[in-house]
Amino acid sequence: MHKRTILVIDDQLLNLQFLNELLTDAGYAVVGISSSEEATDKVRRINPDLILLDVAMPKIDGYKVCTLIRADRSIPYIPIIFLTATEINNENIIRGLDSGGDDYLAKPFHHFELLSRIRANLRIKELYDELTETKTELSRYVSRATSLMVEKTVTGEVITPVESIEITALFSDMRGFTTIAEQMDCAEVFEKLNYSLSAQIKVIDEHHGIIDKLSGDEIMTIFHGERMAENAIACAQAIINALVSGGVHQGNDWTGVGIGIHSGRAYLGTLGSETRKHHTAVGTTVNIAARLCGHARKFQILFSAATERLIRGNSFAYQSVGDLALKGLRSPIEAFELI
Repeated sequence: MHKRTILVIDDQLLNLQFLNELLTDAGYAVVGISSSEEATDKVRRINPDLILLDVAMPKIDGYKVCTLIRADRSIPYIPIIFLTATEINNENIIRGLDSGGDDYLAKPFHHFELLSRIRANLRIKELYDELTETKTELSRYVSRATSLMVEKTVTGEVITPVESIEITALFSDMRGFTTIAEQMDCAEVFEKLNYSLSAQIKVIDEHHGIIDKLSGDEIMTIFHGERMAENAIACAQAIINALVSGGVHQGNDWTGVGIGIHSGRAYLGTLGSETRKHHTAVGTTVNIAARLCGHARKFQILFSAATERLIRGNSFAYQSVGDLALKGLRSPIEAFELI
């Protein structure tokens, strides 16, 4: 197990030396600085497990240092224990906690009490890190939309059960995958699928798409906002480019995807039960995008007239493929393909 690192910030060199000896003997790695102006930069660079912070320092006091650390979003949660030579009263405690501190200790202190408070705060840090790691890992298995809904539920935010929003939906599906996979063993199937999906997910993230579903060799992505259609078309083009390029090395018999895109109003809400939920977009807009994807040939991008109207005048090269009869729709719709 690696040593826990404690950053000590105190303008008195004797205090730094004393704390360095005490904490080193207790098994901690210690970094000490005497300038409060360097504190935030030092925290970013070494990412300590805990901070001991003197309150009374010239130029920038401990309360301000704590506020600056908490305001920096690049710095993860780190317990901060204030060390103060002044009397601890309610006003000081409130000010310290409001600035983001976790604990208070008055000088002079008994070293057993300091070590005990350090251990207690490190236990909290360990639980917080485990929670963060679990949250990060879970985010890889659920959609971003579902993850955001869970956060809102936990924090008590008011959630609209179902809302109607304008989106551009993109479906990407590997052509002939069932036949191709039949000739492979399981390990090879997963290897090739992961290569294809990883390449597409990277491109989708770069084009501000939100992955709604991963289902076997199919990806459902939602684009929202002012440039949603342009982002979706550019994303589709980049997916094809990435897979064509990768196919040169990986064998492009299995990298060929068909892509379908449609824009319109969809319903955003939570489906499922109390034990299993998924926040997703449903409706005709999603269905049409899925049907266009089903029609698309290998490396073909098909999109609807509704999407074409939103990208008209941009630099995309495309042409009409005429009216397509899509399953579930009473009337054919005009479709376009990206050249």
